[in-house]
Amino acid sequence: MTATNPSIQTLVESLDANLAFVSELLQASIRLFVKQDNKIVIHNYFHPNQDSLYLGARDLGLGRGEKFLPYKDISVDKAFKLDTKIVGQYGLVINNRRIQEFAYPIALSEGDVIAVIAVERDIYVTRNILGQHWDLMADMLIKTLRDKIEDGTRFPNIAFGEGAVIIKSGVVFFANPLAVNLLSEIAERASQLEGRSLDDVFASFPRRYKGKDEGLSIDSIEEISLRQRTIALRHVRLSDEMSVVLIKDNSEIKIKETLLKEIHHRVKNNLQTISSLLRMQRRRNPELTESFNEAINRTESIALVHEYLSRSNDIETIDFGFLVQKILKGLISSFGAEDIVVNYDCPQKVFIVSEDATNLALVLNEILSNTLEHTMGKLSKIDIQLSSNDHSLTMIVEDDGGGFQEGFDYRQSKGLGWEIVRTITEESLKGKLVVGNIEANGRRGLRVSLNIPLHGPQ
Repeated sequence: MTATNPSIQTLVESLDANLAFVSELLQASIRLFVKQDNKIVIHNYFHPNQDSLYLGARDLGLGRGEKFLPYKDISVDKAFKLDTKIVGQYGLVINNRRIQEFAYPIALSEGDVIAVIAVERDIYVTRNILGQHWDLMADMLIKTLRDKIEDGTRFPNIAFGEGAVIIKSGVVFFANPLAVNLLSEIAERASQLEGRSLDDVFASFPRRYKGKDEGLSIDSIEEISLRQRTIALRHVRLSDEMSVVLIKDNSEIKIKETLLKEIHHRVKNNLQTISSLLRMQRRRNPELTESFNEAINRTESIALVHEYLSRSNDIETIDFGFLVQKILKGLISSFGAEDIVVNYDCPQKVFIVSEDATNLALVLNEILSNTLEHTMGKLSKIDIQLSSNDHSLTMIVEDDGGGFQEGFDYRQSKGLGWEIVRTITEESLKGKLVVGNIEANGRRGLRVSLNIPLHGPQ
């Protein structure tokens, strides 16, 4: 058979039209392999709006009998030959991200496989988005794709910033994080939606029916007024038992907030990728372990800020006290210092603008890293105090690890750590920095105190 056969052409056109929807819903990259003139070629490539495992589309022709590239195409080869779903090896790596591949054959008749859909999911990302439901959704969507080849219908495109709620047997089966954020007036967590019908979820809010689009499998389109916002719902039929409700906020402000959250999410993912690359390089250069550890800790401190902003309903300010605890926990684990006593004193929530939070997170990382790196064996406790008023924030870090050696001047230090602390505190944050030795209970240690002015959101 060749790709010019009308029935094969219909099959391929249907898959081309519908796989973008599947990729977005599963948050997975997809390659479509098609058998053409006795060869298997990668016919098309799909990836979700917010992320991709690859840098761009790949085009690769492979003659019959030639080996597939072993780390990504063995499953595809088996699916063509066996006409059955193949679950690939768990934990393969593409562009430094752990993935798992699922290969689904598409046949015109039993044993006559014309195409294979290779669904490649980032294990970490899909675990956080669809959790234990991912396998079920993938299998069900592929089955629906086969139905659409026969009936000629297609799925709609999922817009950037559009959330998804999966309905099974008339009630909410799963809501992805973006959908929960868009429904923040109703629920703070997906568990508060699950098991409820949509009529129950939206019982207190006006609903307006706007029509339907059977060609795109959309049973109904409606708008719902949530206090000062308007959201649009598109009910997409998947099967007699299951459907997907696509949720989009039509309010301009919320759209901008959603886009910014997506940007912070991407930045966080990119920073985590950088950390992974640094860890790989550290293993290759053990003599530079200390330098790589410093770079990794700095990168992860910045990533924490973007992770917070990607999840918060307030994208302009950050509860810095929460970040202090996250940074401290990460560094204690990194240095293997779980036996050190940590006293954290923050009598009230301290909110600062996101730009200042990034800078201050780096400063705190350097102060704590310096303490843990240079005083291990002598250090028994760390005290952190955080407070603020209407105009400024004060942070004090004390330890009992021996303090500076006689004659040491941190302002003249050649080390990058103290240079970062000085430069960010005094130049970027326009604050005051005081560092010196202290004596307490017969033990000498170090006290770092900084005071920075607070700024409101721009």
